Amino acid sequence: MDKTAKVKQKIEEIRKISGAPYLDVSFSKQGKEVFRCVLGDNATGQERLRMYSCSKPVTAVVAMRLIEEGKLSLDDEVEKYLPEIAECFILSETGERLSLQRKMTIRHLFTMTAGFTYNVNTQQIRDLEQQNPNATLKNMISAFVKSPLSFEPGERFQYSLCHDVLAAVLEVIENKRFSQIANEKVFQPLGMKDSTFENVSTGLIEQYMATSDGNVSLMENVNELLPTLAYESGGAGLISTVDDYAKFARALAVGGVGENGVRIIGEQALATLSREQIGEVSANNQFTCVQGAEYGYGLGVRVRKTATAWGLSAGEYGWDGAAGSYLMIDPTTKSSVVMGMNVRNWPAVFKDKHLEIVRLLYENF
Repeated sequence: MDKTAKVKQKIEEIRKISGAPYLDVSFSKQGKEVFRCVLGDNATGQERLRMYSCSKPVTAVVAMRLIEEGKLSLDDEVEKYLPEIAECFILSETGERLSLQRKMTIRHLFTMTAGFTYNVNTQQIRDLEQQNPNATLKNMISAFVKSPLSFEPGERFQYSLCHDVLAAVLEVIENKRFSQIANEKVFQPLGMKDSTFENVSTGLIEQYMATSDGNVSLMENVNELLPTLAYESGGAGLISTVDDYAKFARALAVGGVGENGVRIIGEQALATLSREQIGEVSANNQFTCVQGAEYGYGLGVRVRKTATAWGLSAGEYGWDGAAGSYLMIDPTTKSSVVMGMNVRNWPAVFKDKHLEIVRLLYENF
């Protein structure tokens, strides 16, 4: 058995042990795919997936493009673009409504230090959804600001709707839906024909749910982080394929240029995006990364602080999604890994297997 076949066999063992019905792995070096493994009954490698939080790196790249174009700055106040943000507030220990002492900035949105939560089921959001079933991302900001922030902007890290708010800022600047902006800035230039931020529900691979006892069962194929059909989530709304998303990954790994020679982001902007940021915020950032404690957080991506003994570089960056999809960019070796999965609550069964597969790839190719 040759090396490629052995690696595929080991990945298939990981898939079966975890119970994942589908696993698609792409490994690229120097902008070229050197390994591909598509596993699962009748899997073709063309499956369209809900990428969930693997949306965030795409949104971050789109936003950095607008910064490069001089339309936006990391230090701009968010209310410059979304006036409703001026209504944001926190609660005192006694429940008193308090105005913010610090302005929310675009940097706070990128780094998820703005104080928002990830609750899309507040009474205010449900009320707006009832009043306007076609409420868009920008419409929803008026509902977001009616719930208290968890803390003053910049105080600490909290996983939240920040990248949805960032996408709404981009909609205001470009006067277009976020899906159209992403198409123009990333998808069309890279030839990502099967990728969209539009809220579609057909033509997608079926979705499963893992439970704490290790069972994996079919679930309704919905994304509950999208309150309405017109809501385009910069943080969790991307639909893509491994083929498409790997084009994005390869472009980042070689400094921002696609296989077709089209540049989607400048090297300096990409270096800023992938630089650890929240260590500068405060000692109380409360950052956690499912990939391990050796990561900080940049502008929409995890950032590895220390190299591994087996070759993963300090400065490796990426993210993962709620159904197990995964992005890894190693700019030092110009390598990238993309994995596609369709299991919600995947840590219950897949645990640390993403990095185990990355190590397997690094040690064999």
